[in-house]
Amino acid sequence: MSQHDDLDPIVNLQDWARRTERKVKRQRRFGGVVSKLRYVVAAVTLGALIWASVPLVREVWPRESAAPAPTPSGITATTATRAETTSPFEGTAAATYPVGEKGITLPPARAVTGFSAAQVKADLELVRKAMVAGRLDPDMTVGHRPDDFLLMLAPSARAQIAKWFEGDTFVSLATWIDPAVRLDPKNEPRVSGRVTYRSVVEDGIRTLRITTNFVWVYAFEGEFLSGPLAVRHDQIDWDFPQTRNLRDADRGMWVHNATSYGAWLDCAAADKGLLAPTPKDATGTGLAGTEDQESLAKPDHPLEIGDNCH
Repeated sequence: MSQHDDLDPIVNLQDWARRTERKVKRQRRFGGVVSKLRYVVAAVTLGALIWASVPLVREVWPRESAAPAPTPSGITATTATRAETTSPFEGTAAATYPVGEKGITLPPARAVTGFSAAQVKADLELVRKAMVAGRLDPDMTVGHRPDDFLLMLAPSARAQIAKWFEGDTFVSLATWIDPAVRLDPKNEPRVSGRVTYRSVVEDGIRTLRITTNFVWVYAFEGEFLSGPLAVRHDQIDWDFPQTRNLRDADRGMWVHNATSYGAWLDCAAADKGLLAPTPKDATGTGLAGTEDQESLAKPDHPLEIGDNCH
């Protein structure tokens, strides 16, 4: 719940920052924590807030009773192009997904309440760059360097998101490949999903919210128990508050919420926030017998699903 401070906003922001150090608790399933990202505004109340929820991270296999994922409201675009079938994707849902960033289709930029068409277009392009930087850029995936990604966020958001990379919370935003395996250089990741945007009000602040829901399927060299593929499926809300009355440091892109699951994974690597396919010597697969395993690589699969790694 939002709070309104009657004291000096800068002092309160420092106190708040100390109180919101991320605490991640490991249980049978990965959990997350909720925290606030505060925009300090030069308004009479000097206390409007905007929430930023820490991701819910689950390395996963599904519950049989999971319901279909709801289609988000707002203006949306869904990946439309298709690629020719190539090994090792042949026979999987990813066989016809576009290669790499070609799978990120943006909707037409139209004016929404509080934001011009030009503003919407610029923000959509920034989100696209952040997705590429987080999931496809070798500096991030292989080099494990998040600097370029962090620079795309509002200055006030960077410190908090940087802490996600100190543990494994970042997996809802970015991919780190396990150094013990090697991506297949002949088969780039396959990508499919949708992008939606709408105007919302968060604690009194008009905000453009861009929601992305994408599946990223990576191919690896070698032989693995469930094939040389691993999946990351994420849904992220990227927020752009109106700049009026915001401090310079609060202007720009924020991560409002991020949720993800991984599939066809090496669980030992997943425990470290790393991505790799299920090794050949793994004991069992943890798969639900009635679940269509190919559905795990589809963007319309529910994100709230069970966990085979814990």
